Amino acid sequence: MAGDLEFGLHLIEGNPNLTFIIFIGAVLLVVIAARFAVYAYVNVRETRTSEQRVLWEYLFFVGAVTTLYGLVSVLEVVSSVRTQFKGGVMLAAVLLLALALREIYYNAALSTAAEDRSGEFRGRRGLELAFVAVVTVVVFGTAVFGLTDALLALQGVGALAFAGYGFWFGRRQTAETMVQGTMIDSLLRHLLPVMTFATLVPAVDLATVAGLERVIVIHVQIVFVIMTATALMTATIKLRQNLASL
Repeated sequence: MAGDLEFGLHLIEGNPNLTFIIFIGAVLLVVIAARFAVYAYVNVRETRTSEQRVLWEYLFFVGAVTTLYGLVSVLEVVSSVRTQFKGGVMLAAVLLLALALREIYYNAALSTAAEDRSGEFRGRRGLELAFVAVVTVVVFGTAVFGLTDALLALQGVGALAFAGYGFWFGRRQTAETMVQGTMIDSLLRHLLPVMTFATLVPAVDLATVAGLERVIVIHVQIVFVIMTATALMTATIKLRQNLASL
């Protein structure tokens, strides 16, 4: 209830060391992801071609959603608020990253393999709608029913499926010899580590389903959160460089 909300230090799993690490990692993620979102948004405003604008929009939402994840994590440390849907938020960020990698591949101005999208992958739209449905079920399901094994399994498998989808496009894009060394190719190579570490944050909850203690899973997750923030930092540099070249 709203009247039960209390502010102050609230230990995560009753563990002071874990709480401290989560707070530092979450603040780091908020600062870096917010900066990433800002640069992506400025790229949206400065880009004139609609194809590239869609890419920057996806990246803006990646930064915004990841920032939300960090803010919720901070809130859990400094207040009595406890959320169950946080993993679903990071799952949404993974899906947005996968869609951004897809957009890089299909960007007619940047990819030599830009073909008719429906002809290249006829079931793409249906698959992506299924991905959105998975995120929706995980977010609202965990918010209502909590961290059930079924929802955690769906979250983990969904994260791996999203990453596989994104990496499939990323691998095809990096195989294009004519785009090697370009700014967009460099951005792609910096986004791949972001996707890797962001994917592992919700995917590691599969260990909870397997019976591993929740506190150990949270320890592992915060490591991947920090690594996601670090990877975002280098990707932000590429966004800033692209802005400077416009």
